[in-house]
Amino acid sequence: MSRGMAWLLGPELFWALAYGITVVLARCNQPATELGNAWLERLAWLLPLLAVPAAFLWSYGLQVPGQSRGWLAARLTLATLVGLNVCLFHIAGSIDYRDSRNAGLLGVWIIGLLAGLAAFAVSAITLAVLGWKGRLP
Repeated sequence: MSRGMAWLLGPELFWALAYGITVVLARCNQPATELGNAWLERLAWLLPLLAVPAAFLWSYGLQVPGQSRGWLAARLTLATLVGLNVCLFHIAGSIDYRDSRNAGLLGVWIIGLLAGLAAFAVSAITLAVLGWKGRLP
């Protein structure tokens, strides 16, 4: 794969696609319903647990030989930080209880961010121990 193609298919594209999927799923809750709100709350902690390791696999699988691993790790970290926050804010913004429960919706973002941080730590350690040592295919 060429160096230019690897830049186009990097972790930024992954998070753009994740955001697109998040938008489509959030639109399913318009107008907001109790069942849809509960489903989006569940998605807020499930998305980071699935998308963050997938971003690592995506970036590791598309790594160009000779590309700086440090630069790829920096791009992955920044793209994950921005992409995850944008997705979580969109999910939280799509939940509407039409009463005082809306005041606690920031908790959806906090739970998702904590789940994403845990998934990021586990993925980074796994990649450092197994992936960059050449043990992963």
